Amino acid sequence: MTIKLITFDLDNTLWHTDPVIVRAEQLLWDWIQLHCPIVMKRFNPESLQVFKAQIASKNPHLRHKLSQLRVEFLYQLFLVCDCEPLRAQDLAQQGFTEFLSARNNVELFPGALNMLQALQQDYQIIALSNGNSDLKVIGIDHLFAGHFHAENMPRPKPHADMFIAAMKHAGVSANECIHVGDHPEQDVLAAQQLGFKTIWANLLQQSWPQELKLADHEITHLDQLIPLLKQYA
Repeated sequence: MTIKLITFDLDNTLWHTDPVIVRAEQLLWDWIQLHCPIVMKRFNPESLQVFKAQIASKNPHLRHKLSQLRVEFLYQLFLVCDCEPLRAQDLAQQGFTEFLSARNNVELFPGALNMLQALQQDYQIIALSNGNSDLKVIGIDHLFAGHFHAENMPRPKPHADMFIAAMKHAGVSANECIHVGDHPEQDVLAAQQLGFKTIWANLLQQSWPQELKLADHEITHLDQLIPLLKQYA
């Protein structure tokens, strides 16, 4: 079997996402305090998250559309803080832009950039993500043949939509694909069910759920990926 397509998850596979989101949330809070000070009188960072959860609950159709959901959350926040609708809409877009800029300020895991550059020589590489990162802003879009994510696909992983779209885009079948991701269900199980080979990117030293079938391979550092792929040459 020859592998022709490698699909990658992004968050917690090519970079550690949690500290990025924490930093982006804090920068957004600082921006809100500067541009709409009345928010400070009605919310703190903790109650702000409660309000965000309430907006998500009221908009289940946006559950996996993270960008649209955050804009709606900000819009509703400014409305309840007595902004006129047009002003609230403008602030929501500005605030989201600030958040997204920080959300895309990621630090790639060691070896990630060199690995992608090397793989690009021999394989098609496509990103599949439930997040809303922007590869162009991050500066690595030129290394990918495509990027399917929850914002441009009907359904997120573990649904098959992204994997099928990637195969069609690359013109390959499932037995010519290998998926690399950190999430046991959204990445490994979802890819297994379609016939992909799978690599669990366990870069954050997580425990594997005992009830799930193991991935074909596990790596704990991205430098391990290329030697592993040689067995499929």
